[in-house]
Amino acid sequence: MLELGFEVKEIVEGRARLLVPKGVGEVDPSKLPAFYNPASKASRDIAVLVTAAFFSGGDRTFAEPLAGLGARSVRLLLESGAFSEGKACDINENSVRLISVNARLNGLESRLRAYHMDANVFLSSIAAERQKVHYVDLDPSGSPVRFLEGSIRALLPGGLLGVSATDLAALSGASPRTALWRYGIRLTRTAFRKEVALRALTAVAVMAASRLSRSAVPVLAVIHRHFARVFLTVRRGKTGAFRSVSQLGYLKYCDACLNVERVVELLGTPESCGSCGSPSRLLGPLWLGPLQDPELISRVLSSGLLREETFGEVRGLITHVSEELGDVPFSYPVSELSRRARCSPPSPRTVVTALREMGYRASLTHYDHSAIKTDAPLKVLYEIVRRPA
Repeated sequence: MLELGFEVKEIVEGRARLLVPKGVGEVDPSKLPAFYNPASKASRDIAVLVTAAFFSGGDRTFAEPLAGLGARSVRLLLESGAFSEGKACDINENSVRLISVNARLNGLESRLRAYHMDANVFLSSIAAERQKVHYVDLDPSGSPVRFLEGSIRALLPGGLLGVSATDLAALSGASPRTALWRYGIRLTRTAFRKEVALRALTAVAVMAASRLSRSAVPVLAVIHRHFARVFLTVRRGKTGAFRSVSQLGYLKYCDACLNVERVVELLGTPESCGSCGSPSRLLGPLWLGPLQDPELISRVLSSGLLREETFGEVRGLITHVSEELGDVPFSYPVSELSRRARCSPPSPRTVVTALREMGYRASLTHYDHSAIKTDAPLKVLYEIVRRPA
């Protein structure tokens, strides 16, 4: 079993025993003989929790087109209780051999099948051979764009797509040119760049689905550490596809005062801020609808799985997501508001409490505990941050 041509060591992640190359945690994962990134454990934790809550019963199937050495696939089978079998693919031969080894190590040799091929060829073969699956987990190093349509085609109607991206500089607007040529989205630096990344990634998945006459609706979206991750339900039908793309739109952003406006018509949109008159910038298309399904999040939070020690890192993350206003497509860092108001920043929780006492909806965010989301007008926020302590 161990004639792999490179040294390995055994680790434990969740309930899984995994053989990984020696050097894991010490060198760049891309430099290892087989890919495994320990920093992505939280992403795998979330995939286990979401699929366990989304699917009832355990007779489902999944595919992982960029599986590395199979850590995610092994954990989905061992921990989620949602799947009877899975397909794990990688272009790296060493990784594929370790998928098979790790399947045997965990007693899953009859339930997890390893494939050595290009990810898009793998996904196309699933769709063409009528072996479509209930769940596709797409977790690339970088951008998922070139794998999205293949992943959507491989899904059964009503299936779930989990998609990650790690090129956050592009998705957040820090690299506007890259965002434009890679994603076809116009972005710029904003005070709420992490949320921009989530809404841009969601928009890209929704547009990919619509090109295939399918709807895609997000049920959970998180940004954590080095990755953004969105889970979407995918269904066939032009009517649903139209409804999904109808929730895409543009925002006009002013960096001078942090004013954000939804753009109804692109043609004739004023280039100046409607609040302070400074030059404003256009962002989009972005997903402007809700990012979270409260019922799914409630099931995740009530799951016995979440109490297991291995999920400690994401337990607080999911709790914060559950408290967040997922239908407000931007946020305001209190420090940035205070800097522009030329005053000392109050506690973000104090601002949230004040807004709620005034009858507005308000919350902190899961990705920045100094930022707030609210439906209050911007001038009300400035009034609150300027109040004497």
